[in-house]
Amino acid sequence: MSLRWKISLLIVASVIIAVLSCSIVLRQSAARAEDDRMRSTVTEQLANSVAIFSETGVLTLNARIDDPALPKDARAQALKGQSVTMRSEVDGEEIVWAAAPIEVGTYTEVISVRASTKDSQELIGRIDQALLVGMIGSSLVVGGVGSIVAGRISRRLTLGAQAARKIAAGDTSIRIADVVDDTDQEVAAFASAVDTAVTRLTERIDSEQRFTADLAHEMRTPLTGLVNAANLLEEDSRPAELVKDRVKRMQVLVEDLLEVSRLDAGRANPEFTRVNIDQTVQSLLGTMTASGALGGHEIDTQFAALNSTLVTDVRRFERIITNLLVNAIKHGGDPIRLETSTRSITITDSGSGYPPDIVNTGPTRFVSAGGGGMGLGLVIAQGQARLLGIRLIFSNDPITGGARTEAIFPDPEAQDLALQQYLESA
Repeated sequence: MSLRWKISLLIVASVIIAVLSCSIVLRQSAARAEDDRMRSTVTEQLANSVAIFSETGVLTLNARIDDPALPKDARAQALKGQSVTMRSEVDGEEIVWAAAPIEVGTYTEVISVRASTKDSQELIGRIDQALLVGMIGSSLVVGGVGSIVAGRISRRLTLGAQAARKIAAGDTSIRIADVVDDTDQEVAAFASAVDTAVTRLTERIDSEQRFTADLAHEMRTPLTGLVNAANLLEEDSRPAELVKDRVKRMQVLVEDLLEVSRLDAGRANPEFTRVNIDQTVQSLLGTMTASGALGGHEIDTQFAALNSTLVTDVRRFERIITNLLVNAIKHGGDPIRLETSTRSITITDSGSGYPPDIVNTGPTRFVSAGGGGMGLGLVIAQGQARLLGIRLIFSNDPITGGARTEAIFPDPEAQDLALQQYLESA
């Protein structure tokens, strides 16, 4: 249930409770006043009847002596010398009685008058009806006004949420305060606080990206000289092999940093073409096996793309799959499974799985999934996937507990549009 409806229902419920409470008090007051009026009326009528009977001996004003319908309690109190008023039901009709003792010859009898409460009950019924109509009308009016007010608040929060989602997608130029009306101080304060947090977070990210780019470029020149020097070392020397291995790893790291910086700067321009999914993945696995990138690990494959095609940049697409497989080899465990379908590619290992931060927020540079390395492989895969419109979902297999990465392809319409735009700009 949306916030708007929750607020509206709360307002309506509050109005109903308030009006109902007032209605109960008002009805009780009206019923008590009407009862007092009727008792006063029959008492006055009885007094007049007694006076007329005492002077003329004639019963008037609907007075009766020893009325058989008079309640016994009223008769008993009247015979004790007391005037009494009482309610009772006669033939299904509610009656108000007034009774008093009267001397008839040498005997003491009971004279009484009665009045029907029918008109009084109709009056109370009309009051109940008016209160019900008033309660419904008040609820509708106040509920409508509350819905409008709640709708304005909900709309501003919805706009703020939409802006926040755009910010989360990478558009940090948006400010929530620009899309949220500042008529409510609380909402405006919330928007300002979020904008401030986004600004500071953006500054930190920009600083991190500049550091990555500067580090890569600063390391590239001395690394080139180091590579050349390593190539001059003796081929069969064990120390030379260690140096060359470390230099090679450093060279890969610098290239990864440069690739990350290019992705951050938005300088990457994909070259879209249509490829066969299964054939492309099979060719990539063959290349990785021949180059030793798989390190002797066997990849259990299940190709089910059914000759489906994908519009993508082949080099970048292969880079994504390569990084995911290398990550599974380094930080996971055998067996490693690769499954293709018409809509996605899924890679699952049998290791200890992704840590919660990667599952919840995705990979972060310089934070390795397995506690080793610089953690750039998944970051590059994520950046390349975002560039190609591919969505990576990081999770853990519910059965084996191993890391599971699903690369979901763009919709066919989005693929066709990307290819068309690329061909038009070429």
